[in-house]
Amino acid sequence: MRKAITICLVVLGLNTMTAQRATRVGYLDTDYILSQIAPYNEMRARLLIQAESWSAEIDSLRMQLEREQRDLASRRVLLPLSIIEDKERALNRLEQELIQLQQDRFGPSGDFITQEMTVVRPIQDLIFEVVQDIASTRKFDLILDKSSEVVMLFADPQFDISDLVLRELARNYEVRLTGNQGAVQDRLNTQDTENTAAETTQAQEERKKALERIESEREQRRKAYISKREEVLKARAAREKEIEAQKTQNKDSIN
Repeated sequence: MRKAITICLVVLGLNTMTAQRATRVGYLDTDYILSQIAPYNEMRARLLIQAESWSAEIDSLRMQLEREQRDLASRRVLLPLSIIEDKERALNRLEQELIQLQQDRFGPSGDFITQEMTVVRPIQDLIFEVVQDIASTRKFDLILDKSSEVVMLFADPQFDISDLVLRELARNYEVRLTGNQGAVQDRLNTQDTENTAAETTQAQEERKKALERIESEREQRRKAYISKREEVLKARAAREKEIEAQKTQNKDSIN
């Protein structure tokens, strides 16, 4: 998922690269951007609630299998061989059913991955459109994704366009950011077909808890993002100060 958008961003940068001027490079943090988009957090909260339901379904089947295995083990010496064989075949079928259910729900092509892609793909498309516009209007030659598999040993905050992308999403695409009020573009709410007015008290409470978890994760990411940015800025200021001191020392030694 991240790899696909990263490849697109790199290709975009390479296609616009020119030899007539210095290469202009920028980067963004897709994880940080997604954590600031309210519709994404809300849809992901509902997906997490559904995932908990699937996990409970799997756990129930697993407990049934373990219960029947214990029952057979405790009665094995009292049962005829034909009955034991029948029960073992039934247990094998139940075990295969459990394995298949796990794959169907959480496997590489399972419901969770499929629905997560459905949630994130429209927003990824919008992010890519915004990045295209920024690259074109601001003459970037290359834009990388810090959240991807691309190794970035150092990233100067002055080249970070994450907040710029968020502003463009909010202004030109009316994407509602976390903590802000505004209209959400219809394409971001394609999956939001539930009638919230008909939700039960329990469902509302589960949704609230899921949103609280999302908000907590978002706040942790925001703090980590700001902290890292400040560290880089401090390190940069220290280097500049050191260079200036060295220049002054060299000048004094010459005089």
